[in-house]
Amino acid sequence: MDQQINKIDNEQPDKLIIESDWSMNSLKILMPYSYVSNLVNLNWYDILFAVRNGFLPYQSAVEHAIVEVENNKEYPQAVFDLACLFLNEADEYVVTPLLKELTKQIPDDIKYDTKDKILYVLLNWVFEHRQSYKDPLEAVEFVYDDFNFPDSIKHFIRYQPSDEPSSGSLEANIERIYNKWKIFLDEQKLKYSNN
Repeated sequence: MDQQINKIDNEQPDKLIIESDWSMNSLKILMPYSYVSNLVNLNWYDILFAVRNGFLPYQSAVEHAIVEVENNKEYPQAVFDLACLFLNEADEYVVTPLLKELTKQIPDDIKYDTKDKILYVLLNWVFEHRQSYKDPLEAVEFVYDDFNFPDSIKHFIRYQPSDEPSSGSLEANIERIYNKWKIFLDEQKLKYSNN
């Protein structure tokens, strides 16, 4: 007997991401809110995605709410509630319901940028802190895997076949990969920059 397969609607991926306990952060990179917010314009869906996957601490929601209150005359009650929290009160059980409430107002087309935006920030973090990694390109490979092998970064994944001829030495080939990584970061900065 054939089983009928239902198509996934637009709300199901959001629900799966929000309710999932699976992390996309196998390297356990936790970035400060100030670092992320200086690179990209964050919305509430970005914050939810980042805290649920361990890229930002839950306190980031409080920091973002304080910025919202300072910069806007009108804001939802959930923003005010977050802004009134002490940082040590910001945990999953207090913050997540407020974030879920705030993400309901964000259009789907903006939500679809979240994963790419956080991917950019994460790869920028690894690039800027590459001296902290024994093998920074291996760290990029972990991120590539965590984010389900995005085509946008496969051209600087070491084990992916290159469409360019060898540069003549292993060192030159590795340098070319780093250059492609940097070009990607520069392009993403133009796309998502706060400035």
